[in-house]
Amino acid sequence: MTDAGKEMLAAILAMGVLHFTMMMWLYMSRMQAFKQAGVTPDTATFATMRKLPDWALNPAANYNNLTEAPPLFYTVIIVIVLLGQADAVNVVLAWLYVGIRVAHSLWQSLVNRISIRMMLFAASWFVLGAMIVRSGWHLLS
Repeated sequence: MTDAGKEMLAAILAMGVLHFTMMMWLYMSRMQAFKQAGVTPDTATFATMRKLPDWALNPAANYNNLTEAPPLFYTVIIVIVLLGQADAVNVVLAWLYVGIRVAHSLWQSLVNRISIRMMLFAASWFVLGAMIVRSGWHLLS
């Protein structure tokens, strides 16, 4: 495997670290919110969960968001590496995607103003789309 391929696979691991981090953030913030509200995991209901403060809900929403587009990113990376298309441009695109998703996670969890979050989400899709189009172009040519 080329160094570029290894760097691209490392981007998948970095996204795994982000996903794990957000799971821990979700858990810790939820437990703190439960404690403040006098709720236990055994007595929590869907209605109770919706009443938690934003600082506890936002990390959970972001965690769920990380199960949407990022799995396609993982797949695209693996396809690119398997097809031998890992190169400097794809490495930059892969790590740009990771960076944007980290920024998106932080923004959604800490601030969550929709206009900026939408721009970050769109930017991550633009980068992912560029990887898909570039790989498809190379595959067909």
